[in-house]
This record gives sequence, structure tokens and C-alpha cells, in this order.
Amino acid sequence: MVEIDEDFAYLLGLFAGDGWFQTRGIAIGTKYKERAEHIARLMEKVLSKQPKIKKRLYADGHELYLVAVYSVFIEQQFRELLGNPPRKKSLNFRVPVMIRNSKSLSRKFIQGMFEAEGSFRLWRGKPRVQMDIYNKNAARFIHKTIRSDGIKVSLSVCSDGAYRIETTSIKNVELMKQLYHFPSTGKSQL
Repeated sequence: MVEIDEDFAYLLGLFAGDGWFQTRGIAIGTKYKERAEHIARLMEKVLSKQPKIKKRLYADGHELYLVAVYSVFIEQQFRELLGNPPRKKSLNFRVPVMIRNSKSLSRKFIQGMFEAEGSFRLWRGKPRVQMDIYNKNAARFIHKTIRSDGIKVSLSVCSDGAYRIETTSIKNVELMKQLYHFPSTGKSQL
């Protein structure tokens, strides 16, 4: 099995949130060119393979930057690490045991997930960090890990079936920012 360091755990969190399996590789998508370049540098560092960045323009006018690494070995590695999820990865992936058993790796994985799926906003004048995901087990892991850091965080089920993880108050948001390096301005994008 592959050795997972903090950079790998962070990349795996990004992939769990915004990535997908290719026929012979993996890809992560983003709306932002700067974020795509950041992901490409991270992939090259962690996977020792040069990724490709492709810009896609969709019929409705929105753009997406795809950052992909083409390697059957890397695809298999990611599948195995995430528990060989069936077609709907985002619903069925499992957080690897070696990440769950390490506080620092858990934080980096969660940082990646929040950067992919989370947001920061002001709600009634108070800061709020939230993330909606459709994977019940991952949501429970994230909730439990953040609570174990002394952050008051809630876990609820939305009407669309998503699991919402959120925290409010300046104290909790600042602690979240400190421990999980979550940006505290606008939509999380890097």
C-alpha cells in the first residue's frame, strides 16, 4: 500500500470532493485557472507524474478546468484507497483507515474536502463555514473529527439528501481556519 503523507491526504480530499476516475487515470475539476494550476503542482509533487490541464467550455457558457493524470496504476491506487467505490464515487467512497487513524492526515483530508465542497459566508452578520456532501459515512467522519478538535459543529440532513456540516461564531470559524487552513473569505477556491 502507498505511504500517505499530509500532501497526499490533502490531494485525496480534493479528489473525493471534486474529482472523478478516468478510463486510465484521475481528474479534478475547478472553475478557477489558478486553482487548477495549484492542483497540477500538487499532483506532480505527490504522484511524481506531470498532469495535464484542459479547459472545457460547456454549451451553457460555463468553463471548467480539468486537471488530469493518466496512469492506470494511479487510478487503481486511488480506487483502492477510497474503498473501490462503485460508479457514484461521491456517495460511496470510504476515508482510508490510515487517514482516519492520524489526526494530522485527517485534518489535511478534511481541508481538501472543504476546499472542494465547502463555503464561507456571513449569515445574519455572523461567519459560517459549511459543506454539503452526499456521503453519510464521510460526513460522520468529518463531523466527529472537527468536534474532537473542540469546534462546535453540527451535522444535519438537507431536504435533497445531502449531509450538511456547519459551524458558526467567530471563535469556531477562527479555530476551523487555524486547524484546517480553511479560507475565511468568499467561496472556498484555493
